Amino acid sequence: MQKNYNATVAKIMAIYGKRLKPQDYTEMMNRHNVSEVADYLKKNTYYSKLLASIDTNTIHRGLLENLLRRSVFETYMRITGFEHISKQKFYNYKIIQTEIDEILRCIRCINAGSDKLIQDVPVYINHLTSFDLLELARINDFKGLLDFLKKTQYYSVLKEVSPDENGKVDVTKCETLLRTYFINMLRSSADFRISDSKQFISFLETEIDFINIINSYRLTAYFGESEEEIEKDMLTIYGRLTAERHREIYSAPNAEEFIRRFSKTYYGKQIIKNGYDITDLEQSARRLRYKHARSILRRSGSAPLSVYVFIFLLETEVQNIISIIEGIRYGVESNKIASLVIT
Repeated sequence: MQKNYNATVAKIMAIYGKRLKPQDYTEMMNRHNVSEVADYLKKNTYYSKLLASIDTNTIHRGLLENLLRRSVFETYMRITGFEHISKQKFYNYKIIQTEIDEILRCIRCINAGSDKLIQDVPVYINHLTSFDLLELARINDFKGLLDFLKKTQYYSVLKEVSPDENGKVDVTKCETLLRTYFINMLRSSADFRISDSKQFISFLETEIDFINIINSYRLTAYFGESEEEIEKDMLTIYGRLTAERHREIYSAPNAEEFIRRFSKTYYGKQIIKNGYDITDLEQSARRLRYKHARSILRRSGSAPLSVYVFIFLLETEVQNIISIIEGIRYGVESNKIASLVIT
């Protein structure tokens, strides 16, 4: 019989109750620099503990952003360790997700011929990963990367990928392969009750569909790729939108027709219904998923479902703060910054 882990769900809701409110975002947008934003977080929000030992007068943007991202992972570890649910395969998803992100960062740096910044490596997770993140950061070519990954689950995912004559790797293809692997892992490892499984799959399918929609829109709008080329970069799994429906959309000859076709889908209608900007697909996708996640968290009593959507909500909150910090840094008008904040 499946255990409910009600205490884990209760803990999640207690933390969620301390989340930043719209007024907090407004207050931060009225600050003039990173130090003032950090000072507001330290004195007025639940981030006070995170920043307790930090001198906000001297903090720089990179440090604050790294602290915020680390806080998400530490919250995830605290939640999954509360009733020892981290021993179940599903709850390792955040570690696998981080490994994939670091592998993709390595590939991008190989393509760019640049060194990976050691200080950007999330070393706080290194004791939990299936490979040494610092060693990964020292790899300078794709063959070296494959050799490094041979004893991991990622080697079989990437082993058929080859660099071109200039030594560059198709990073979109690598990302497609790795994201497909990740989503299949989530689907196969989640031990949910039937009703919760339907909600989880629905949320996951939205993520899958928007990965495909956003990627194909970029390739259409910014690179003018053909239908055949776009199809190569699609995830090979689909959600509410079938492969045929996706093909109908990305076979559009230009960005305007792409949006027109997309607007007739379930997601397009939802974006329009909620008053979001359908021409800004990435932001609208995040808003739609955020609204969906909040609805699920309010109704769900399932630990795995609650963990997954709560971490998504927490990551969105951190991205909101980072958007405000970067907007202030570059002198962006407050109304433009506000349009990037998702609540």
